[in-house]
Amino acid sequence: MPLRHLFSPAPTPSTPSTSTAVSSGPSTSENPAGDKLASDKTLKEEEEVERQKMQVLVSSFTEDQLNRYEMYRRSAFPKASVKKLMQSITGGSSVPPNVVIAMAGIAKVYVGEIVEEACDVAEQYNEPVPIQPKHIREAYRRLKQKRMVPNTKQKRKLFRK
Repeated sequence: MPLRHLFSPAPTPSTPSTSTAVSSGPSTSENPAGDKLASDKTLKEEEEVERQKMQVLVSSFTEDQLNRYEMYRRSAFPKASVKKLMQSITGGSSVPPNVVIAMAGIAKVYVGEIVEEACDVAEQYNEPVPIQPKHIREAYRRLKQKRMVPNTKQKRKLFRK
């Protein structure tokens, strides 16, 4: 189910009754539960607007762009590998599953930044779209120059003996 959820009809929000009865209870501005209900409603409306924007964007994709987008959505770093790497860095201590999921997501975004920059490099060099290692190296160098890559040369000891 890669993109079908974007094209399904949106659930219609339940409309409040239009009666004009005056309540004798506190107003929603004085009632914290009413404020939470109002904020939940605006949050749902914002999510609906974002979903509609995404639907418009995806519907305007070409076949090639749609295939790339689907591949991006499906791609992920293996959780077991991320956990193993994190445990080797932390000295064997256990890593919570939520942290592993978050780190896998961060890694995916990081790789996406490098690939996006590498595509820009290939375009500037007027070379074909399949990026090459030289494009990735140049993208890494540019991102490092913009300080978007952590300094890997300097090894800091967190705890000194």
